[in-house]
Formats: sequence, C-alpha cells, structure tokens
Amino acid sequence: MFALMNKKVLIIDDEDDLRFLLRRAFVARNYAVVEAGNLKQGYEHFSREDPDVIIMDINLPDGNGIQFAKKFRNNKTILIFVSADHDKLTEGYKAAGANGFFKKPFAVNQLVDLINNQVQINSSPNSN
Repeated sequence: MFALMNKKVLIIDDEDDLRFLLRRAFVARNYAVVEAGNLKQGYEHFSREDPDVIIMDINLPDGNGIQFAKKFRNNKTILIFVSADHDKLTEGYKAAGANGFFKKPFAVNQLVDLINNQVQINSSPNSN
C-alpha cells in the first residue's frame, strides 16, 4: 500500500455527494485527492497537480467530458468516465482514450478497486 501514497486522483463531477464519497474511499487507500465541480476547474487542477488518475463525469455544467477529455489525455494518466447517460458513454469513452466507465449509480468500492489495480499495473517496472 505504501507505493500508492504519492498517487493523485482528480475527481471532476458536479455532484458534491459523489465527490465526497469518492474522496473518502481514495483517501482511505492513501491516495491524494483533488476535486473539481466543472471542466474549467478540472483542467486547472490537472495542469497544476499532474494526477495519476482522473475520474470524470460526462455531463458537466460547462461542457461534455468526452469532448474535453482530449485535453486531459496523456499516456500515463488513467481516465475513467462516470455518467448516468449510458448512450453517450457507449459511443465515446473509448474514442476519448478512457480506460473505462461506470454508469451512475455505481458501487464506489468497485471503481476504487479497478483504479487501484490499474495504478499498480502502471507502476510496475514492466509497464514502461
């Protein structure tokens, strides 16, 4: 678990309650967590914090997360979409370079476990 202490998660979602639940789950697993309620804040945090993981809603007050994800995407960041709008997600999350998606509502522990596994794979010496 010590290898994860320096890993950062950026949560971009306009639902305060969901951000709160995700923050608690990731902090309990020794991740640093940064939150944003919209895409503009998310991009500002992304530029400053260089997160290892981004969890992003698709329907945000200031735009569509799938279209905006290209600004966030790089070869090391794990990108997971969350959305209640399954149709948009099915059509676009892979094209945006995401590692996966979760349809709201979802089990927080399942999302955290998936990300934890992805981070461990990306952190292994053979992943580069």
